[in-house]
Amino acid sequence: MYSLRDFGEMISDPGRFGAYVEAIAAAVRPGATVAEIGAGTGVFSLLACKAGARRVFAIEVESSIQFARELAAANGFSDRIEFFESSSLTTELPERVDLVVSDIRGALPLFGHAVPALEDARTRFLAAGGIMVPLSDTLKVAVVEAEQYYSRLTSPWQKSVVGINLLPLRLPVLNQFYTVNFNRDQLLTQVLDWGTLDYTIGASARVAAQLDFCAERNAAGHGICLWFDTKLFGSIGFSSAPGTPGSVYGQMFLPWLEPVALQKGEHIHVALQANLVGDDYVWQWETIIPAAAQRAPLHFRQSTFEGAPYSARSLHRQALDFVPALSPAGQADLWMLEKMNGSASLREIAQLAAQHFPGLFPSWYEAFRRAASLSSRFAR
Repeated sequence: MYSLRDFGEMISDPGRFGAYVEAIAAAVRPGATVAEIGAGTGVFSLLACKAGARRVFAIEVESSIQFARELAAANGFSDRIEFFESSSLTTELPERVDLVVSDIRGALPLFGHAVPALEDARTRFLAAGGIMVPLSDTLKVAVVEAEQYYSRLTSPWQKSVVGINLLPLRLPVLNQFYTVNFNRDQLLTQVLDWGTLDYTIGASARVAAQLDFCAERNAAGHGICLWFDTKLFGSIGFSSAPGTPGSVYGQMFLPWLEPVALQKGEHIHVALQANLVGDDYVWQWETIIPAAAQRAPLHFRQSTFEGAPYSARSLHRQALDFVPALSPAGQADLWMLEKMNGSASLREIAQLAAQHFPGLFPSWYEAFRRAASLSSRFAR
């Protein structure tokens, strides 16, 4: 969940916010209808009203939508903005809209269910001839020199501490992605396009490509750096490239299994793919670097699946042939959800739950905390 400080940093990002202000002003026509996906504090909805929108639907799954209501009232737009505290994937709008605006990215647009949510909004919310803001995101990638950052990742696990061997955890550390802020001069190769997410025709949540780089100087390579360039509306856009001042996005870093001393002109082949599995992306990057003077050929196969703390038991419970049965906690949740039929208060449900499940809830207040959590997620 984002804090107000987080939202403040988004507004303070000059490249991002200035571009969105310009794009919304250019894209909204007087009398238009607008849907904001992932509204947060609703600032884009306010900008749409200011640009002349007749009606705005602000959709936000988190409770930060209350801040959006307060800002709408403070700016005199409460009569034009309708708020939906729900996922856009389950929201039904009373009419189709002329414009869908959003920024639900992480370091990259490949973030949770962001891409499917935008495709869903395009097909269910957008009127014929309507506009998506952003129009597209282009994913950029280069090999990067990152000695200090790489050392901070690996050095704690490369030595024994008071006689304890920590080395086994070095490999999982190098099979994860990291959000970083690199400088442009840390890039070792040309910048390549990895893929484009075109939201106007439907973007795929899976991106995969074979990439061939060439080292542009002598230096040690430490992994792959990724970012995006966005086209919001017309020629209006911005970039989260290394060296972008004040960027709230940063870049994504996929480290190699070891630093590689590269000479100018050397070739590096990377097979890179990202697949949405459940609620998260699994990243895979396979790197092949041919032999060079005093160095054997290198072949790294890496995946965030290898860096995740999955146990055999947790994986088994997600297998296609697993036959699940509810745990006692699951049974209690199901029991409470069935009681949420519009006939009992949370206090009454909690008091009864404490009687039915005394081993789980030592007091009715403990049961109330759980019931309140379920109610916040599933009640209407």
